[in-house]
Amino acid sequence: MMGSTLRTEREKQGLTIKDIERETSIRAKYLEALEQGRYDALPGEVYVKGFIRNYAGFLHLNAEKLVQEYREEIHGADVEPIVRTTPATTSIVNESAPFASGSDFHERVEKSHKNQILTMLVAAVVIAFVGCIYYFFGEDPSASKPQQTAQQSAAQKPQTQSQPTAPVQSQQAQGTQPSAATSTIGNTASASAGQADVTAKFTGRCWMQVIADGKVMFEGMVEANQTLRWTGKKEVIVTAGNAGAVDITYNGQRIGILGKEGDVVEKKFSNGKVEDVK
Repeated sequence: MMGSTLRTEREKQGLTIKDIERETSIRAKYLEALEQGRYDALPGEVYVKGFIRNYAGFLHLNAEKLVQEYREEIHGADVEPIVRTTPATTSIVNESAPFASGSDFHERVEKSHKNQILTMLVAAVVIAFVGCIYYFFGEDPSASKPQQTAQQSAAQKPQTQSQPTAPVQSQQAQGTQPSAATSTIGNTASASAGQADVTAKFTGRCWMQVIADGKVMFEGMVEANQTLRWTGKKEVIVTAGNAGAVDITYNGQRIGILGKEGDVVEKKFSNGKVEDVK
């Protein structure tokens, strides 16, 4: 059974359900249901396949073989295997060696955290250095000369009482009013053409499936700090296995985080609107 294969390999590597939950962002109750074959306690089939690929990939097992075993358990042994093609936008996931033990797993987690802290420190130093350069050398004295000359010339010209001031104030007032288009989603050329342009920035590891105009454009695991983009002529449907790790921008306007950490969320982007897929 597919679930027993996952459980056996997890125990062989000395990992707990909590370890898997922390690294894959799949809730513990879903992991336990997978291992025990309680598929009625899981979301729809498309989510279950994503969970299996995520879990199997983390344990360095053959994910497609386990997905096929799951499909045979649900639909019978006559189900033909799925032939999956890898889109050009598919991200490269970590191909490191399997964990020899639980201690090896924790050592890698600690090493990853140290690398992140070091990267943040280096970035802070670079930003501070660039800021100092801009502060001391960023202003070009020659650039202010034309403006000062124009101000001096204006001060020397006599002001007349016949010059109207009301239109100038009206133009300034109009300049402070926000355009009506900024209150709608998708204020871009692609939105006016009826297209759906979706950009996803990932703050954590997440399984994704993206369907544009009825065609599967992407399906797989995405690592943190990656950005992917998809465009559809009419609509784009996004399914996220870890909604709290996905920050969405739709037609040039930031929508924000799709949901809570570990939640499975499915959204439809079309006609300038964002809708939940039921």
